[in-house]
Amino acid sequence: MPRISDERRAARRTQILEAAWSCFQKDGLHATSMDDIVRASGLSAGAVYSYFASKEELIFAAVTTSLGALSGLVAAVLEATPPLPPDQLVRRIAALVAEFTARESYDLRRIALLGWAEAQRNERLRETMRGYYAGFRLGLTETAVRWRDSGLLPPDAAPPAVAKLVLATVLGFVVQSALLGDVEPEDLGRGLADLMAGDRP
Repeated sequence: MPRISDERRAARRTQILEAAWSCFQKDGLHATSMDDIVRASGLSAGAVYSYFASKEELIFAAVTTSLGALSGLVAAVLEATPPLPPDQLVRRIAALVAEFTARESYDLRRIALLGWAEAQRNERLRETMRGYYAGFRLGLTETAVRWRDSGLLPPDAAPPAVAKLVLATVLGFVVQSALLGDVEPEDLGRGLADLMAGDRP
C-alpha cells in the first residue's frame, strides 16, 4: 500500500480532531467514546487509532493543538513594536481568542472549560497547560516592562502583577463568553480604559 503524504496525514489528523472537538462539546470529555469520535470523523476505527491510541491521547492532542496554535497568534501581538496600550492589547487578544475559537460546529471556549477541569485529574495535561500559560504570562510580563519603560505604567509598577491581572482578564473572557455569552472584546477594552482613566488626576 503506498504511503500517504505528510499533507494527507496532517489533514486526517485534523479531521479526527475536528470530530473530537465536536463530540466533546456535545457530550463532554468522559461521556464521549472513541466510537463516537470514529463515527463523527467518517474514518475507520483503524485509521483513527493509527493516529491516537486512546481517548486520553486524543484529549491531550485536542487541548494542546488548540493552545499551541492560539499561543502563536498571541505571541505576535505581544511582540508588536511599539507595544499596544493595555486596553488595546486586551481587546486585541480577546478578539483573537474569539476569532480562533468560534468554529462551525463547536466553540473551543466551551471546550477549554472541559480541558481545565480535566487538567485537575490528569497530571500530564496539567503540566503541559501550565507551560503554555506560564509562557503567556512571561510574555505579558515583558510587555508590562515595555509599558512601564514607555510611560504607560507608573515607574513603580510591578510587571509580574500586571501580567497576572491581564492573564486573569483574558481567561475570564473565555469563561464569561462560554457561560454567559454576553461579553465582547470591546467590553474588555472599554472597561480597562475606563479603569485606567479613573487613576488619572
